[in-house]
Amino acid sequence: MKYLLLLTTVLFFACNNSEQRETQLTFSKKTFSSERCIDDNCAKVEVSWPVAENVPAASLINEEIELQLLAYFQQDKTYINLDSAANDYLNSYEEFKSDFPDAPGGWSIEVNVEKTYESDSTLSFKFTEFNFSGGAHPNSSVYYMNFDKQSGEYLSIDRVVLDEEKILEIAEKAFRKHHEVEEGKSLEEAGFFLPETGFFLPNAMGYEDEKFHLTYIPYEIGPYVMGYTELEFELQDLGGIVRWK
Repeated sequence: MKYLLLLTTVLFFACNNSEQRETQLTFSKKTFSSERCIDDNCAKVEVSWPVAENVPAASLINEEIELQLLAYFQQDKTYINLDSAANDYLNSYEEFKSDFPDAPGGWSIEVNVEKTYESDSTLSFKFTEFNFSGGAHPNSSVYYMNFDKQSGEYLSIDRVVLDEEKILEIAEKAFRKHHEVEEGKSLEEAGFFLPETGFFLPNAMGYEDEKFHLTYIPYEIGPYVMGYTELEFELQDLGGIVRWK
């Protein structure tokens, strides 16, 4: 009888542990690619991203990520999925080559999404994008999407940044140090692009390598040749300023 009771107990906990593992949030990798060539020149679309699984919150996370992926194509159109967006992009390339058959080179859109942070309450994904559709140079960007891990809700900036005044102060100090702008000299005098309201936070804000990242992409606050300005801060230094636990 004791043996039977012990066996029942072991099986009970084993089943509970197995069920718990099955209901934990996990991710798989998904890829999409499409290409169309005219003579030796091609247009291609390559996208890879994580897909959330196993918990109710997964569907909301996946929906928001997929909507963001579609935003990298023509923004004045609405697409139902990546296939329709890619077809429209490749059709545009064919039309362009028909109108300008001697135009050299091809086109491309490449987007890669990686999960860069996960805590008990917060998830962060980094979007890295490269595109070229003719012109003097290719363009690229990074962007973060942050989520409430339990509900799957996308976290707007006001739910990520808890004290905007303080993070602006910290970010401007780090920005000046990064670009070696001496004290007393304005950022406008140093050649940066600022609105009338003054220094601002970038569009790309999120979590990576257990740090909080602020990334200004080309043209956002300075000329293309300046490239990216990537600022990172230890999370323990931003308690009460940004969400992180």
